[in-house]
Amino acid sequence: MSRRLRSFRSRFGIMAAIAGLVTALAGSASAEEPATFGEIKKDLTYTCTFPLVGKQDVTGHVKVTLPDTGTAGQRIVPSDLVIDATLAPNIVGALRAFGTAYAEGTGTADVDAAYDAKQLTMGIPGLKIPRRNIPPSGSLDITITGKMPNFIVYKAGTLTLKAGQQFNAKVDTRKADGTPTPLGILNVPCTVKVTTPPQDVLFANIPISGAAGAAATSPVTTFGDITKTLTYTCTLPSPVGAQDVTGTLKGTIPDSGKVGQRMQITNLTIGAALNDTITDWLRSNSSATVEGGGYADVDANFEGTRITIGIPGTIAPIAVPATGPMTGTITPDVPNLIFYQPGTVNVGAGQELNGKVTPRKADGSETGLGTFDLKCTVKPGQDLHVASVPITA
Repeated sequence: MSRRLRSFRSRFGIMAAIAGLVTALAGSASAEEPATFGEIKKDLTYTCTFPLVGKQDVTGHVKVTLPDTGTAGQRIVPSDLVIDATLAPNIVGALRAFGTAYAEGTGTADVDAAYDAKQLTMGIPGLKIPRRNIPPSGSLDITITGKMPNFIVYKAGTLTLKAGQQFNAKVDTRKADGTPTPLGILNVPCTVKVTTPPQDVLFANIPISGAAGAAATSPVTTFGDITKTLTYTCTLPSPVGAQDVTGTLKGTIPDSGKVGQRMQITNLTIGAALNDTITDWLRSNSSATVEGGGYADVDANFEGTRITIGIPGTIAPIAVPATGPMTGTITPDVPNLIFYQPGTVNVGAGQELNGKVTPRKADGSETGLGTFDLKCTVKPGQDLHVASVPITA
């Protein structure tokens, strides 16, 4: 499947919003029986292409928790995604033959979905393959984990979620002294194995009840590397309370997409400028750095289907300055996506930007503030629209 678009250009809003739109809408639309809700477990066999040893079957034990119902206008929050797998002795032996003492990496897993007669595929990035030592013989068990986006849909109906066809890993191979092996970073593409009968990839058919308001997105056709600044009201623990925070959204998105072709949205960051009241409070509690994670909402309307997506991201450690305000950066794990029908995606910044934040002292220990929730909502009256992206046949 081609990964090219006519151009890779544009801005935060679409970048995250399209990513989000796919999260909720991605995939295949065939009617199937509902899966078991709660913690869903699937054993899926993938055919993976490894350097040196070629194509190998790998069985992944996939786990994710999904709600058994949803309500239009209310947030649907999946659990983290967990994939347990075992690498066969010949794969591990090939790593060992090149002096690999340990390996770690990242992965991207496709999730398919169908909702409101729309079909899309989303490649969820940011999956973690933790460091594992290479054993002297035998197989190797690994566990891959990652955060799923959350989302809000606005019409009654059924949301179908499935495991997608592709999983791709990047594995960093290292010698005992920490230097790279001759293998370097391995690209390992995997696809769901074709079997007779086909494997059951369905996670769930989630019924959505009720109805909420229609989308309000206006076309904006300026493309390129875009910056959009918005003011949020953020609620912090007492005595700070509600404070205005300036969020600056930056990114690059394509100016168009094609049906059936994967779109890669790049360079999304969200900078949050924290005022003196917030930074004085952090300083007074011996905070030297602040770190954490969160979700950034993006609102999208694809041919009358409105989706709000909370895209997970990381807040890298931010130094608390001795004086004055500070700025932190959230880096969302933006999915790539595939649309399966032509139309136009109108995109805007979402209403919320939320996270969990942990201040730390200079020695790395937690302050008396502990880990606290940071909930931010866009102040009314601002222009949230970002762009319109045509998807052509």
